[in-house]
Amino acid sequence: MELLKDLKTQLVGRNSIHYEEIDSTQLDAWRQIEKKTIQNGTIILADKQTKGKRNSWEKVVH
Repeated sequence: MELLKDLKTQLVGRNSIHYEEIDSTQLDAWRQIEKKTIQNGTIILADKQTKGKRNSWEKVVH
């Protein structure tokens, strides 16, 4: 993602996964951990989350 290109971190955010819509970013992270298909420090972002643990939301762009 363009927004993450200037990060100064060594691990967190070096890899990112973006979805337009997903059930839950947390559930997706656990699915990928179980399958061993995600790198340590990866962040998962979504424009719309439909079944998040604490809420459901949609990105608002002004």
